[in-house]
Amino acid sequence: MRTLSRTLGLAALVVLAGTGLGCAPYGALCEDEMLCRDGNDADIDACIVGYESREDVASIYGCEDRWDDYLTCLELELRCDGGNTWTHRGDCDDERNRFNDCVGD
Repeated sequence: MRTLSRTLGLAALVVLAGTGLGCAPYGALCEDEMLCRDGNDADIDACIVGYESREDVASIYGCEDRWDDYLTCLELELRCDGGNTWTHRGDCDDERNRFNDCVGD
């Protein structure tokens, strides 16, 4: 019984680690955003999925370089602007538009 409990405990840790912020390349960005917006762990997970989905779309359309440019800009420019507003003040509009043009949005 003790072995089963230990095995289940380790399995739970592995699952949590796999879905945790440390394993996701967008984890820090999403964590910062949800701190600003007063989000929770589910919001962070949804944010990560959103970024991963856009990364997948970029890969499908051969737009990885434009996605990387946009993401780099976001990482540098996104800030909490009070009142739960997560913004880059338009500084990444050019990169976003180039990405969207590439993937056909």
